[in-house]
Amino acid sequence: MDASFYKGDEIPGRDMAEMPHPFVVESMALFDCCQQKRKQKGFGFFHLNHTNPLLIEGSDAYRNVREQGYNVAREGVRLPL
Repeated sequence: MDASFYKGDEIPGRDMAEMPHPFVVESMALFDCCQQKRKQKGFGFFHLNHTNPLLIEGSDAYRNVREQGYNVAREGVRLPL
């Protein structure tokens, strides 16, 4: 899933409503109904903007996403099609 932005306050002074990307926190809320095992196998966030706190493995945002059972792509990861 697209993870360009974690949430709406990521870029100070920018109206995030102009961004055509869902926020990570919104996507997680939509998929809360899915079982934990399914999240770990099939749900991951990729395409992170340089301002996204998910880029920092020790950040609160990164821990929050991982604790909820989602994966976060790392640079260089290749997914088979």
